[in-house]
Amino acid sequence: MAQEYIRMNEKVILQPDEGLGYDFETTYTEDSTRVQSGVLHASAMFTVEAFSYEATWVSLTDMRDILQIVAKGRPFTLHYFSPYYGVWRDGRFYVGKGSLAIGRLNEAEERFESLSFSMIGVDPL
Repeated sequence: MAQEYIRMNEKVILQPDEGLGYDFETTYTEDSTRVQSGVLHASAMFTVEAFSYEATWVSLTDMRDILQIVAKGRPFTLHYFSPYYGVWRDGRFYVGKGSLAIGRLNEAEERFESLSFSMIGVDPL
């Protein structure tokens, strides 16, 4: 089987330094609460996957390619390995906030010290 790569909107992007970090988050109904004994009384509505991306010393070209996909908060297609499903798959994600550190801005040698952001699933598991 051929090696799989993380892609955004079918484009192979700069792969993160240490792979993607994985989180999941469940949203509960408004009336969910813990009683005084500590027992949870909750109704789960849905759970989404979320991934964190971190890369260092990113070229101007790679930075531009990634930011043009994620920076405006619009959903995009992410090709990723899902621990939940146990396979490489495509899913819709969005980025609400990210950060980058400017490194070297010498002409034709522009490099950004770091880029990081979290991608949150649009569709529930």
